[in-house]
Amino acid sequence: MDALRQRAVFVKESLHKSQTITDNMVSILGSFDHRLSALETAMRPTQIKTHSIRSAHDNIDKTLKAAEGILSQFDQTRMAEAKILRGPHEDLESYLEAIDQLRANVRFFSSNKSFKSSEGIINHANNLLAKAMTKLEEEFKHLLTNYRIHQAYEI
Repeated sequence: MDALRQRAVFVKESLHKSQTITDNMVSILGSFDHRLSALETAMRPTQIKTHSIRSAHDNIDKTLKAAEGILSQFDQTRMAEAKILRGPHEDLESYLEAIDQLRANVRFFSSNKSFKSSEGIINHANNLLAKAMTKLEEEFKHLLTNYRIHQAYEI
């Protein structure tokens, strides 16, 4: 019976220790929960600002990419202009590509008339296209004349 009583005392002490440890853990976890709640409350304005900054950054990136696309169209127009002003006699293939590029740029700016300089670039490109057609006609006439002269010498 003494052994049974000792076991009962041991179990009772173990339960008491276990309850004390449990109470201490609940207190510690409650303290963590309180601290984390306070930290979350303190961090909330920072999270909101970070989200706003991230959104602004994304908007700036999109705007820069759109601006790069528009500037690229201006650069392509400028490069096409240089080829057209040189004329088709140097490199006909490149000349025709420049004409195609100008036409594509006219389509681009015609579909984006909200850009401030769309009208100006469209007019400029159309004038260049008119010059290009005139130069092509002149080159064609020149080639025909040379061919006729060449044919006349062969006869």
